[in-house]
Amino acid sequence: MNSARLMVSDPAIRKQLQLAGLRFMCSRAQWLASEARVIGLQLKNDRITSAQVDAKLEELGALELVYPELMGL
Repeated sequence: MNSARLMVSDPAIRKQLQLAGLRFMCSRAQWLASEARVIGLQLKNDRITSAQVDAKLEELGALELVYPELMGL
């Protein structure tokens, strides 16, 4: 994981950048939840295979997060 730090000394600017980052995270999370719902419905209704779901999870960057979490690793 990138450990880059926000290097802004002005507290007001730093706060605005942090708020912008948090807004981005929220919008990204909403988009990801939407994508997950679509993929889940496709899998549930046999419109895609498990292998295709794995490929989509990998494309979303979630594969390395999903299975270790589910497996309790």
